Amino acid sequence: MQIIILVGGEGMRLRPLTFDTPKPLVRVLGIPAIEQLTALLFRSGFKEATIADFYLADKLEETLGSFSNGIKLNYVREDVPLGTAGCVRKAWNGDDVMALSGDGVCEFYLPKIVDFHERNDADVTIVSHEVSDPREYGLVASDPTGRVIGFSEKPAYDSCLTDLANTGAYIISKDLISRIPENEKVDFASDVFPEVLASGGRIFTIPETGIWFDIGDISSLLTCQTVLLDEEDKDYLIFEGASVGAGTTVTGGSVIEQGATVGRNCRIQSSLVMNGSSMGDGCELNKCVICEDVTIGRGVRFGELSAVGSGSVIGSAVTIDPGVKIAPNSKIPTGIRVRRDVTPSGYKLLEMGEGGRADGIELTTENLLFLGKAIARAFNQESITVGYSCDSASMFEALSLGLRSCGTAVYYLNNAAFGETVFAARRLKTRYCAYISGGNVRIFRSGNCELARSEERKLCEKYNRGELGDTVTAPIINADAERKLYLNVLRETLPKHFAGSVQISSKDSREKEIFSEAVQGLDWSDGEKLKFTTGRSIEDTVCEFPSGKLTYEQLLLLSCRSHYFDGENVVLPERAPLVCDEYAKESDCEVFRISPPDDGELSLFSLDPLFLIVETIGYLAKREISASVALSELPDICYYRKTARMGWGLPKLLHREFAANRRGLDIIVESAGARAYVRPLKSGKELRMYVESVSQEAAAAICDDIISRLRAHQS
Repeated sequence: MQIIILVGGEGMRLRPLTFDTPKPLVRVLGIPAIEQLTALLFRSGFKEATIADFYLADKLEETLGSFSNGIKLNYVREDVPLGTAGCVRKAWNGDDVMALSGDGVCEFYLPKIVDFHERNDADVTIVSHEVSDPREYGLVASDPTGRVIGFSEKPAYDSCLTDLANTGAYIISKDLISRIPENEKVDFASDVFPEVLASGGRIFTIPETGIWFDIGDISSLLTCQTVLLDEEDKDYLIFEGASVGAGTTVTGGSVIEQGATVGRNCRIQSSLVMNGSSMGDGCELNKCVICEDVTIGRGVRFGELSAVGSGSVIGSAVTIDPGVKIAPNSKIPTGIRVRRDVTPSGYKLLEMGEGGRADGIELTTENLLFLGKAIARAFNQESITVGYSCDSASMFEALSLGLRSCGTAVYYLNNAAFGETVFAARRLKTRYCAYISGGNVRIFRSGNCELARSEERKLCEKYNRGELGDTVTAPIINADAERKLYLNVLRETLPKHFAGSVQISSKDSREKEIFSEAVQGLDWSDGEKLKFTTGRSIEDTVCEFPSGKLTYEQLLLLSCRSHYFDGENVVLPERAPLVCDEYAKESDCEVFRISPPDDGELSLFSLDPLFLIVETIGYLAKREISASVALSELPDICYYRKTARMGWGLPKLLHREFAANRRGLDIIVESAGARAYVRPLKSGKELRMYVESVSQEAAAAICDDIISRLRAHQS
């Protein structure tokens, strides 16, 4: 009789153990499952076995070699998965076959099974085993002689006519195997056996009472471990060569393999800690698996049925939720809460990108729910205004639910432009604001459209550590009334008469819609053609006309002059052009500049492209001049932007070299004919420079000087 051991499966439910280890090599009480099987075969009088492998086959064959526990091993590798019957057909040598699963643990009396098969002249003998919950298994129904009369695959309780599960161990006659098609995917349970039964073939089952576990997932692996220890009358097993600190308790069928190190005052219950792993003091493990060579900090808590893949590094004070699987070689930062599986691509932390954008995490429904909770807990506000584009309704619903479940009321605007959202937030006196569009979420203060660094850190900390508090439901309120007021203010700002025509190009359809509504009924002629284009940032806004182009900085200057014309002061970002101040003095007006973490409200035209456009048009109308004339009156100043990749330690380098030059979030560096506003991007590895200078050459020179000063410290 040929022994064929089936080991081709990937063991998906047993991940992360099987990311880098074939399931048959998963250890139970320190011994790989397949080696326990080869030991059983040797005790049963067999001398040779064929292993049909596929997944991580090289590692399996290299580990086992040509002999295992006295059993000579032959290997037949599938090119593609062929199913249980297909791979037996590929490995077949012409004899009757005993097919066994190499990724389970069993203590069957194999000679008795062979004798039963031969006495019944069976085509197939299926080894069955009584199970406590039949719903999780393929069941075998038989008559009093053991002849199979039917099969049932994972039935409901009301359909469970037997509690005998198919163990995946079979004896199959050579005549039947010869009829299995070659190189085709065929399964015994779903394809071969039902056909044999329907044609009147002789299928028998023999119930086995010995130990049997299909270690298909973390739960069954740990249960198997506990039962085997009970058989040996042991509560736990600590291998020689393992180190366990003072005050640590190990209970409930736990296993600590050789080479593992456990700190002081830990609690390890019903868990497996594999070879080479180490953990700090005060950790708690309950029904979880720590794979090989994992490094764990102090005070880490593992939820039930969680598992950490080999080579991972877990920081201190981490909480890992129940059922979470962490892929091999992952790095989990200190002090966070891991709520969902960590894939081989790595653990995703919330990071704040440019303009308050929520970066780092995938914006799934679950993550947005947690993000809403984190915003509510970080800022502790009674209400917040949220605007969203029409294609982001599901994202808004999840974020809103998270906010409201933590007691923060939500004012919302459906299909809103960015400017509408900020305007409504100010009117409703909500300090913080969120805007959802294009698959992105921005969180910022309604006054200056940024967050202070301390606020960003607090938000990320709440999200990443999972400090989300109790549920207290708050209301959701439609803010459409503020939308109408926004449109009215735009209309009032636009001139009734204008000698020109205006076109807007924007990726935001709502911006075009608002502008179209605002200009209805106005007396504008077919004069100079102005084309305004808006982009992702307000700094992308430009105005083109037949004889030239106005940049964002020039549009900002004209908008300021529109206010100065009426004797009004303005509030601008720190890095707005200095000429704005000079023009203000000429008109006996003032410019106030703010930068986070400063409080205050920026003038709407400095953050909303629509207001920037209407203020520019208003200035041209008040002066009764064309854009060409307005451009000719502006000073010949170069506005220059550059982003440079700097590598490691950028924030520290900036502090060391330019600490005296810091103004809010920016560092201001001046030289002959140029003034540079310098800020590291949120990644911490890139530097953005915004320069106002007398020439392109002077702007490039100051940027090169800043970069060279910083790189001198890196070398």
